Amino acid sequence: MSSFTTPRAPIAPLSRIRVRAALAVIAVSAVLIVGSAVAAWNPWNFVRLGFGGYWFAAAVTLTPLAGGVVAVLLIRNKAAAITIGVVSAVLTLIVAVGSSFLALLTDPEWDRTVLAVSPSGRFQVVSLKQDSLTSRWKLVVSRPDGILTRESTRPVVCIEAGFGDFPNIRVESARFVAEHEVEVTLQDKKTWRTQFDPDDLEPAQTLEDGCSR
Repeated sequence: MSSFTTPRAPIAPLSRIRVRAALAVIAVSAVLIVGSAVAAWNPWNFVRLGFGGYWFAAAVTLTPLAGGVVAVLLIRNKAAAITIGVVSAVLTLIVAVGSSFLALLTDPEWDRTVLAVSPSGRFQVVSLKQDSLTSRWKLVVSRPDGILTRESTRPVVCIEAGFGDFPNIRVESARFVAEHEVEVTLQDKKTWRTQFDPDDLEPAQTLEDGCSR
């Protein structure tokens, strides 16, 4: 009695082109993922990179996408490569939708207004407002420089008020009383001053009212 065995399909050898393509995908993806992560962190507080949630979404979305592409290029078993490719595509779509939705929810969408300019024109006081269930208002020091425009990490003034609440502090205006000193006039005509560091733009003090930052 004889038995018959279905021969397995031969597995094609891994070509140099596929290996090089996989290495290129790894290199480019690593640069993009690290770049997106650094942009999300934004240690320099550049205004143009002030979309941390979206940069983070880009980084986490690129990770499964790049992994799937590399796996498809390097796995010689066609069925396994197709399976991993499909799983990677579905995972990438889920991560992209979820992270983008989270970024949209956490994006404050600040309304920016320049309130004052220093005597030399090197510095500005910028008003950042957000009106939603929680109203937020910050005054920050900015150094305009095109794409390298920076803002202070810590605000000069920070005010928050929940829905239906009214802040105890209301700012009427702001001005530079010196190149590195800001004066804020409140609605009751009282004034408050603070100096700031010209290098990192951080104010010596912050006037706060209910601000969680």
